[in-house]
Amino acid sequence: MNQDDKIVAGIIKKDQKAFELLVDEYGGLIWSIVKFHLSVFEVYQEECRNDILLSIWQNIDRYDANKNSLKNWIGAISKYKCIDYKRKYYKELRLEALDETIPDTKNTFEQTMQNEIDSLLSGLSPGDRELFYRHYILGEKVETIAKEFHKSSGYFYNRLSRGRKKLKQNLRRSDYFESNPSK
Repeated sequence: MNQDDKIVAGIIKKDQKAFELLVDEYGGLIWSIVKFHLSVFEVYQEECRNDILLSIWQNIDRYDANKNSLKNWIGAISKYKCIDYKRKYYKELRLEALDETIPDTKNTFEQTMQNEIDSLLSGLSPGDRELFYRHYILGEKVETIAKEFHKSSGYFYNRLSRGRKKLKQNLRRSDYFESNPSK
C-alpha cells in the first residue's frame, strides 16, 4: 500500500494520524495554491486552507484513484475552494467599493478573475466558452439560454457535460501541479 492509499484509507476511517500525514505530504501544495490564488486576500488565506482541509476530510469518499491522482484531486479542490473565496470576498469588495475606498484593489481583482476565467475556458470552442460563461459565471439558467437559441435544454446540458470533461482533461494535462510542487 503506497502513501496515498494509506492517507485515503485512514481519512475514510477518520484517523487523525492519516490527516496529519495528509498535511505533511500535501500541505505545501495546498499552501502554494492558496497563496497563488488569494495573494490579494492575504487575511483570508489561512481560513481558506483550513476550509480546504475540512473539505478533503469530509469528501474523501468521493476520491477515485482510477480517475485522478490524490495530488491532482487535492489540487483541484484547493483551486476551486480558492475561487469560491474569491467570489465571496469579491462581493464584499464590491459593497465596500461603493464608498470608493478601494477602487484599485477591485480593478486588480476583476482583472485577475477575468484572466483566470479566460485561461480556464481557453481550451473550449468559442460557443462553449460563451455557454460556460453565461451559465457558470453569470448564473443564467440553461433553459433561458436554450430558448434564446431555439434549442432543447438537453442539447446545452450535453454541451456543458462534454465541456466539463474537456476542462478536467486539460487540468490533468496541465503542468500546473508540476510547476508548483507540494514541498
